[in-house]
Amino acid sequence: MSHYFINNPNQKSNIKTFDFNYDGKIYRFSTDVGVFSKDKIDFGTKTLIDAISLKNEKLDLLDLGCGYGVIGIIIKDKYPNVNLTQTDVNLRALELTKINAETNYIESKVFHSVGFEKITELFDVITLNPPIRAGKETVFKLYKGAYEHLKKDGEFYIVIAKKQGAPSHQRYLKELFGNIVVVCKNKGYFVFKMKKV
Repeated sequence: MSHYFINNPNQKSNIKTFDFNYDGKIYRFSTDVGVFSKDKIDFGTKTLIDAISLKNEKLDLLDLGCGYGVIGIIIKDKYPNVNLTQTDVNLRALELTKINAETNYIESKVFHSVGFEKITELFDVITLNPPIRAGKETVFKLYKGAYEHLKKDGEFYIVIAKKQGAPSHQRYLKELFGNIVVVCKNKGYFVFKMKKV
């Protein structure tokens, strides 16, 4: 079965645009066939955005597995001092991210990377809505990469549903980082925050 943690440019394109009201502001997003949650902003993504709390100072943020760019675009809009980087394995998603950043007047460095393959710099914050259907081995590799690409005291935020295996992910992340905070629980979804100490 195909899933969004792949790059399949052969899928027929059918770009659609919708508006998303977040915190009283309207954002416009273009989506397409072959990207995650193409018809609306999924509940997990919104839950993650709600839970992220940053200092309003200069921060380097990586929106890992950015899809069509929702998390990074909204966070950058909320925190203008963020220096935003967005990456994904899916080339179609990246083209949409570029369109959506421009549409919403957001400056972002957008490029293709399979996990952390082409990511060389370190970040203050990394966000991820994990590609669960890609398998635990792939997802845990992303977690390890996030740890390795955080600056000291950098923070890693993820969202995951209990039914997607949240407890086993929580155990792995606590072992990897040595700490974990459940920032919020909402309708079976957990947002975890880890800090690189």
